[in-house]
Amino acid sequence: MATQSFESSSRSGPRRTFVGD
Repeated sequence: MATQSFESSSRSGPRRTFVGD
């Protein structure tokens, strides 16, 4: 799931989602 979150974050812009998750 981390990989998916990272990809989604990249598309959104900031990687806060990845770090926060």
